[in-house]
Amino acid sequence: SKLTITTLRFTDCTNAGDALRELDRRNVIKSDPFILMQGDVVTNVDLREAMEGHKVRRKKDNTAIMTVLLQEVGGWGLDDDDIEEKEKDHLDNPNSPNDHPTKHRNNHQLPPLRSSTDDLLLALDTTHDNRILLWDSHPTNATSSIPTIFFHENSSNITLTRNYLDVGIDICSPDVLARFSDEFDYRELRSQFVANCVAEEEQGLQSRIFGYMMKRGEYAGRMGDMRRYHRVSMDLLRRWCYPLVPDNYGHHENSTGCAELCHAASYVVERHLVYRDVGVVNSRKMSCSKRSHVGRSTQLLGPLLLGPNNSIGEHCLLQRSVLGPNCTVMDSCSIIDSHLWGNVLVEEGAQLQGVILCEGAIVRKGAVVERGCVIGRGCVVGEGVHLKEFTRITCAAEVEDEDDYSGFDDSSGSDSNEDEESSSSEDSNTGGGDEEDNGSEGSYEKVKSKTVDSTPEILAEPTAIDTVTNHEIVGKDGLGRVYTPSAPDEYDSDDDEEEAQAAAMELMKSQSIGYDMTLIYQKWKKLQVDDEDDGFSLEGMESDADDMDMEDEWANDATAGDMHTTDHLDDEGMQIAGRQKGVDVVKELRDICLEHEMSNPVENLRIELNSFKFSQNATYGDCCKGVMMAVMEKIFEESLVEGSSAMTPGKLVTSLKKMLGYWGTLFQMLCMGPDEEKAIIHSLESMALGGGSKAAAAAAVVLGKEPAFRFVLQTLHDQEIVNEEAIFEWALERKEEGKDSPMGVLFWQQPTQDFLEWLEEDSSDSGSDEDEDSD
Repeated sequence: SKLTITTLRFTDCTNAGDALRELDRRNVIKSDPFILMQGDVVTNVDLREAMEGHKVRRKKDNTAIMTVLLQEVGGWGLDDDDIEEKEKDHLDNPNSPNDHPTKHRNNHQLPPLRSSTDDLLLALDTTHDNRILLWDSHPTNATSSIPTIFFHENSSNITLTRNYLDVGIDICSPDVLARFSDEFDYRELRSQFVANCVAEEEQGLQSRIFGYMMKRGEYAGRMGDMRRYHRVSMDLLRRWCYPLVPDNYGHHENSTGCAELCHAASYVVERHLVYRDVGVVNSRKMSCSKRSHVGRSTQLLGPLLLGPNNSIGEHCLLQRSVLGPNCTVMDSCSIIDSHLWGNVLVEEGAQLQGVILCEGAIVRKGAVVERGCVIGRGCVVGEGVHLKEFTRITCAAEVEDEDDYSGFDDSSGSDSNEDEESSSSEDSNTGGGDEEDNGSEGSYEKVKSKTVDSTPEILAEPTAIDTVTNHEIVGKDGLGRVYTPSAPDEYDSDDDEEEAQAAAMELMKSQSIGYDMTLIYQKWKKLQVDDEDDGFSLEGMESDADDMDMEDEWANDATAGDMHTTDHLDDEGMQIAGRQKGVDVVKELRDICLEHEMSNPVENLRIELNSFKFSQNATYGDCCKGVMMAVMEKIFEESLVEGSSAMTPGKLVTSLKKMLGYWGTLFQMLCMGPDEEKAIIHSLESMALGGGSKAAAAAAVVLGKEPAFRFVLQTLHDQEIVNEEAIFEWALERKEEGKDSPMGVLFWQQPTQDFLEWLEEDSSDSGSDEDEDSD
């Protein structure tokens, strides 16, 4: 069956919500389900399976109104550099799932199809067709909220992930349109409609949205900005979106026998993924478009596409670029990671890297245009000019930014409309330019836009009647002004103008070719750490560190160091999700154990510790630390109450063995492996080097002296609380400590070293005996 495309124009719509409400009002959508796709999507996905799954769910549950397609691309990652050469080609594919959990992309290979303005966090119920329970695409949010009822219903099935890309394709029931008509506040499809639907707690009000995970070999990318436009273009040339590749599309002829321009080129793929047109000849054997001419000494490195009627000179380098029709590149030019749209002239010795040249643009002899630059339609970069990175040049008339709808004025003439269209095609930040930046260098001169080159093949049509040219930027023989982006939506007229302009420039850079996305990731990471709103603070609660009871802190803990200020951060300095800032989880766990009466079953204490662990996203290692501290403090509290003579290492071991008769069961419940057992040893170190309450201070005095630490460590080993593996791992870490440091002095005590040596010999003897038995 043929696909019929009908274009509808809604002149009053300014956002996706308005457009969907208008579709519902006109009753345009007749099918159930229907496909809703963003206009910038490039994909080869087969939707039949996703549609069938949506229909089955819809039949069982009429609240299943939407299925969102998701592509696994990997999370923000990571900086492991030990990827084997044979795996690198696979990982270069931005849409390839990561089959190696321990292998990550290098920093320069962070998922390139991600937008610089959203970082999607999903909560998925994986046992119920990947129902979406959380949709948070705001990258600056340090915390996210999931209704507690979802944990009650799906506590063992919720998966939190940042590994998926929203590809902009949805399968919807007509109820989606009805919801938009009912809710006039909905402007955005994702950040408002989807996010609110999945967070609804009331059963009768829920609209369920599901995720469909695209399969390996299926590709989807969105070209919402210049950076992703370049990436998707390269992916197409690398054939990752097969069969959507240039050589699969032939030409068709119009009534005159000549191929139409937009379909004129038939391409063939040559070595190194270089695509070249084959030329088009009409029925009378008269050439309508000739094949591009390439100099013999020019080097072509793919992926690369050369459109029809191109002329490439000698000694040029073309790599990872796309050249449209009727482009002229003279001798000794370098064009890398760039796009020449059509009728473009690049003169001798010019260098382009990460650049977009729009229709009729000219780069004069010896000019250098750096990454992220966009040269608008009809603009000229003068001879020998060095254009700094992320500069955008336009000939479009400047629009006074008087109100939000200044770019929608239909009363302007056709020339003005063409200028606005040109500006929107040149700049990823649409809506026209705003006030010229008074801080820009150079003097301004008003000139009449005209044809800037006499070469008949170059069609540099005028784009504005009155154009401002900054000759300090584009050169004496240049044409065009520097485009200044408008402030992002979150800024208003009351905000600081300089701050808003800086944010606009940073946003524009992040959407440009060649921008390093690791900078965005690092910025978001810093925001998470610095964000003062931890998501748990109650209104009116004051957190004053001076009011903390320092006696209950292991304040001088040389191994942990300021635990009360950093306990909400992980080893990489990131805020732990769900961890309340300012709460020392180990101290709280210790206090829970100190308050526990040993006459009660230890299982009751385990449940209480487990509840607190989940509430603060703590670990079993944290629990083991708190329990060990409580056990040691109870021993010394009893000693102080009884008023007995000074605690000796022998008395300490006797008391510890007695305590472990009760607490040993709890340790066995909490110790899942060597990490938890090492946490117990680390807590002993903290007590030996710390202070605080009277019992804690007494523990520090005794444990810090020989041979108490060795006796306690050996007792824990004999009682099977800590095994050899954990002790050896701990010893390996401590061997790197200097003997003069407090931790080094404790570790290098002779009794402790004697115990480690004996343990190694005993382990070796046991291994030898096992080998003999096997023989």
